[in-house]
Amino acid sequence: MKPISINSLRFSQFVILAALIVSFISCDKLNSAAKDRLIARAENHYLYLSDIEKKFNGFDSKEDSLIKVQSFINNWARKKIMFEKSLINLSERQLSDLDLLVENYRSNLFTTVYKESIIKSIIDTIIDPNLIVKFYNNNKSNFKLKEPLYRIKYLSFPLDNVDSRQIINSFKRSEKKDINFLDSLSFQFSNYFMTDSIWIKKRDIYNRVILINPDNQEIYLKKTKYYEVKDTLELYLFQMVERLDRNEIAPLSHIESTIKNIVLNRRKIEFLSDFDNEILQDAIKTKKFETYP
Repeated sequence: MKPISINSLRFSQFVILAALIVSFISCDKLNSAAKDRLIARAENHYLYLSDIEKKFNGFDSKEDSLIKVQSFINNWARKKIMFEKSLINLSERQLSDLDLLVENYRSNLFTTVYKESIIKSIIDTIIDPNLIVKFYNNNKSNFKLKEPLYRIKYLSFPLDNVDSRQIINSFKRSEKKDINFLDSLSFQFSNYFMTDSIWIKKRDIYNRVILINPDNQEIYLKKTKYYEVKDTLELYLFQMVERLDRNEIAPLSHIESTIKNIVLNRRKIEFLSDFDNEILQDAIKTKKFETYP
């Protein structure tokens, strides 16, 4: 059987289709009667105006609408005809196996969505900070670093900055008043990163700090030290505050979100295990599930 095209539709059906396209272009909604109009048939499957309306929100032009709607109708027909042919040409064993796969997939899909909705409505996603600390302390050996981590601070500014001496002193001290002072001048800096409580990876340093790259990283990232570097235009201030090497234990602040996810997932697994058992026990009590000798 040849694929159905728009040219094979009866004249009255084409008129209906044309009316649909005009409706889309003008952004008017189809009336309830038009939604029930038949557009095409493929074997025992029927395509209505409402089906096409769900697929398309609008078109760029009349030509665009004709092409897209025709393509949609032809593809719909091909799928339906191919499906019907598969029912005829596949063996009984193949059809039975496919039916079982479809039924299992349908059951698993519905069950998964149902469980997820239950979890969202019941499971508390707020994790007690003490529980995170306890989990971290009990599992430190599982949190060894795969690459070094660094705490740094960095800024750069033009050489002619009138506050250069005060900026340098504040950068070195990094007390609260110094941080506030530097924040107030941050608009004068070419680059600025003073959050030295955050652990970052080497590649993040390359992205943040213009001064450092793979060729010179051994100079600046080898040990904790303060650096001042000048070029013809700017002064660069950099300090490597702390470094943790590969295979050292990751700091809690760096993996806190990971631990939260682990604890939350364990809570979900425990809940689902109890939920599955309760479902079965409830079905037994209410005679919805029975076994027979």
